[in-house]
Amino acid sequence: MMQFANNPNNKAASDRLEIEPSYVGSTRTTCVPTMLKAGHAENALPQSAMVTVNCRIFPRTTVAQVQKQLKQAINNDAVEFVVTGSPVESPISEPRADVMAAISKAVHSRYPKVDIVVYMESGGTDGMHFRKAGIPTWAISSAFMNPDDMFAHGLNERLPIKAFYGGLDHWTIILKALTGK
Repeated sequence: MMQFANNPNNKAASDRLEIEPSYVGSTRTTCVPTMLKAGHAENALPQSAMVTVNCRIFPRTTVAQVQKQLKQAINNDAVEFVVTGSPVESPISEPRADVMAAISKAVHSRYPKVDIVVYMESGGTDGMHFRKAGIPTWAISSAFMNPDDMFAHGLNERLPIKAFYGGLDHWTIILKALTGK
């Protein structure tokens, strides 16, 4: 983690972190096929096929760079690549001292020996619009749980009761610290 934190371009450190299920998507750009469409009947060869690929793009990487990499990986001029929607490229929000202090206070009230580290939240997609508009944005999680039990966006998505109630205290501390109340 320290090697990657000191140099996000350190491929060996990134590769090592990517082995851990809880870090997938937080050390590099990831692209995953999410939808497949082909054919018009079960007993006929398809005349066309379409794959929707969802990419979580690492900061300082452009949509054009990702599209170029995908084209190189497929290496087939007959395959057409179309960017759908309006992808938003946004800058990194550098940590702010008052925000980090509030987070530290909340975390250490529950887990005094836990180190506080900044990381890329692969699911924090709403913040991109604020960052693009020049408003620094951070995701702060209050869910302390086994990463192997976190099934975000899955059919069995859930949050343990202990994590829910602990999160209420966590947010109360952060909000009071940042508002001066």
